[in-house]
Amino acid sequence: MHGQVFRNQVLPRQLLRKAAPSLYFGPKCTVAIPLESFLQLDALREASLDPAVCSIHYRAAPNPYGTPPALMGVVLRKIEGNFLLNVCQVQPERSAGARLLLAEQLAASGLRLLERDAADIRREPIYSNVQEVWSSEHVQVSIDNRLRIGAALCEDGPQSIRELRDRARPSCDIVSAVCALSCQGLLELDIRDRALGPRTTVRAI
Repeated sequence: MHGQVFRNQVLPRQLLRKAAPSLYFGPKCTVAIPLESFLQLDALREASLDPAVCSIHYRAAPNPYGTPPALMGVVLRKIEGNFLLNVCQVQPERSAGARLLLAEQLAASGLRLLERDAADIRREPIYSNVQEVWSSEHVQVSIDNRLRIGAALCEDGPQSIRELRDRARPSCDIVSAVCALSCQGLLELDIRDRALGPRTTVRAI
């Protein structure tokens, strides 16, 4: 009985820990980023698909929690500036003075704070969309299908997945193909406001 409980409760947790990746290296990353949690992985995967994020860095930055004063952190270079990404289960409570001091410390390093908690990262529909896109990360898209998709986007500009399928006529599943190419940083998908599907807009980068 105890052995069965051990297998049912302990072994799955061990397998889960072994399955957790230790590094993340997406298409916008300048270096491999050490991962602290699955929540951070979710945030980084979303950032990699976000058209507003130009690149993802791992560098010395002020510590949002104050001690130690500096640490290595994830910095998102966005169109409007550089942001230190702080991923947390729940937004920390800070006094007005603490918020001002942190903002000044970050500004001295050319940064602003982007703090994201679990509720924000797992909001829908984007959370499910990001998971679905990255589930196609290892899908192989042939050269011929890449050329067909690329040519249709170059000739006709941004378009829905359905329109892209009709124009490119690839020999593979079009949704899996555009998701795989998006994971490689070759396409942009509009996945923020509606579920991923035939009406999702695709853009060339």
